[in-house]
Amino acid sequence: MKIIKAVLIPIAVILLLFVAFLLFFTLTEYKPDSVENLSSISSPVITTSKPGGISILSWNIGYCGLDRDNDFVMEGGKNSRAESAEAVRKSLDGILEFARRQEPDVYFIQEADSGSRRSFNIDQVKTITSVFGQYETYYGINYKSLFVPYPASSPMGKVKSGILTLSRFSADSAQRLSLPGSFSWPVKLFHLKRCAVITRFPSAVEGKDWCIINLHLSAYGDGSMREQQLEYVKQLLTGLYNEGHYVVAGGDWNSIFPGMDMDSFGPYSTPAENLFWVKSIPEGWTPDGWQWCYDRDIPTSRSLEKPYRGGENFTTVIDGFLVSPNLRVDDIRGFNLGFEYTDHNPVSLTVSIR
Repeated sequence: MKIIKAVLIPIAVILLLFVAFLLFFTLTEYKPDSVENLSSISSPVITTSKPGGISILSWNIGYCGLDRDNDFVMEGGKNSRAESAEAVRKSLDGILEFARRQEPDVYFIQEADSGSRRSFNIDQVKTITSVFGQYETYYGINYKSLFVPYPASSPMGKVKSGILTLSRFSADSAQRLSLPGSFSWPVKLFHLKRCAVITRFPSAVEGKDWCIINLHLSAYGDGSMREQQLEYVKQLLTGLYNEGHYVVAGGDWNSIFPGMDMDSFGPYSTPAENLFWVKSIPEGWTPDGWQWCYDRDIPTSRSLEKPYRGGENFTTVIDGFLVSPNLRVDDIRGFNLGFEYTDHNPVSLTVSIR
C-alpha cells in the first residue's frame, strides 16, 4: 500500500498542476472582439489631405528575431527566440534605417513585438512609433499570451505582438478585424488570433474613401483556416469596392501568389517536411478585375529550417498587394535585402485613382 501511495500521489499532484495550468490559461486567453475600433497610438500633427494616389511599403519584420543567421523551431529549426538582445536591436536598427529612406505615405508592418520573451522584451512598437512620429499609428494585436510553453526545452514564454499601420493621412476610422478560424483547444490558448487592420481616409473623389487593409494570414494548420480567412478577405474587399471605394489589401498572405511556382527562384535543398506551411492562393479565388501586385524577380520570404544560405533555403513570394479595379498601379517594387534583418524582404506599391 505504501508503494502504491508513493507512486499515485506524485502522479495525482502532477495531473492536478497540469489541469490548473490549462484552467488558468483558458480563463486568461486573449479573446478579441470580432471588430474593435482602434485609436492612434501616436499624436502627429497632420495636415488633412485627400490624396488621389498613395504609396505603401509592406514588411514582415519577424519580431526582429529572424535575421539571416537564425532559424525557427516551428519550421524545422532549433530556436524559439532571437539570438540575443543585441541581435534584436541590430535588426530593428537596420529595418528602421531602410524603412525611413523609402518615405512612403503608408507603412504596413507585421510581427511587431511590444513585450515578448522571444525578442528580449524590447518594445519594437514603441521604438517604431517614436521614429515615425509624423505618422498616425494603429496597432492590431494578433498574438497575446502570458506564456507559450513550446518548445519544452526552451519555451517561447510571454508574447505580445501584432500588426502596425502607419499613415501620413488622418484616418476617419481604423479597426481591428478578427479573421475566422481557430486551432482546437488547448492549442488555441497559446496560438495567434489572426487579424487585419483596416484604415479609411477620404480620397480626392467626393464620397469615396481609401480603404487600406494590412493583413497577416495564418501559416500553420491543415489549410482550412487560410481558406476561411481568404474567403472573409474576399468578401470584405469586394464589398468595399462595390460601395465605390478604393481598396488596397497588403501584407503577409502566407500563400504563394498567382503566377509563382515552387521553383520560381531556382533549386533549393529545404526538405519537403519543412515546407508543410507552403500553400498557394487557390485557383479562381481572385475577384474579377483585381490586380495582384508583386515583384516577380525578388523573393519576399524564406524557409526557416536553418540560417539563410542563398540557393539552399526555399524562397518564394507571399508578401504583396491586391488592388481594386478602379486603381492604376504606377509602381511595384521588391527589395532584395538578402533577408539580413528578418525572414522577409519588403515590397512597395504606388497606386492612383483611374
